[in-house]
Amino acid sequence: MFRSFEIMFEEAIKVGKLLAAARLIDGASGNMSFKMADSIYITRSGENLDDLTDSSFVKIKPGEFVKEASVDQLIHLKIYEKTDYNAVLHCHGVFNVVLGNKMDRIEPLDLEGKLYFGEVEVVEGQFGSPELAEGIAEVVKRKGVAVVRNHGIYAAGKSLRDAYNKASYVEHSCEILYRSMLLNKL
Repeated sequence: MFRSFEIMFEEAIKVGKLLAAARLIDGASGNMSFKMADSIYITRSGENLDDLTDSSFVKIKPGEFVKEASVDQLIHLKIYEKTDYNAVLHCHGVFNVVLGNKMDRIEPLDLEGKLYFGEVEVVEGQFGSPELAEGIAEVVKRKGVAVVRNHGIYAAGKSLRDAYNKASYVEHSCEILYRSMLLNKL
């Protein structure tokens, strides 16, 4: 299915606002990208996802490094290289960051989380390293999402909305698990 830059950009604006409303981003945290033909459009470094403009994205080619693009561009490129996904987003919800700091894998308690993911792997590595990008891409290839220790969620989908839905499901499952763990301590 062919989608124009304008349609993808409109979707990016909506998803950026949804990420902020769901408290999956704060300030200039997080980034997103989408693939069109042989190019990838990724948010600029330091971009606020809840306030995107027509100059918020940088066009890059596979294997290319662009200084103005998000520092996570290597991860985005690696996910596109290893999968057929058309969109990638990265966000930092409180509950996935907390659990991702304490667990090696997150096993949802809620029915939807169990059905959708089974479990979510927590990836660890040196920020910015090719090894971490490779590890994240491998997990995303299998599950569509990965949680990175102390750093949040990477989610990929056929669209930015699909990737957002996956990130939301993971954060919801993390919140239920976290609150259940607290109740078990009472």
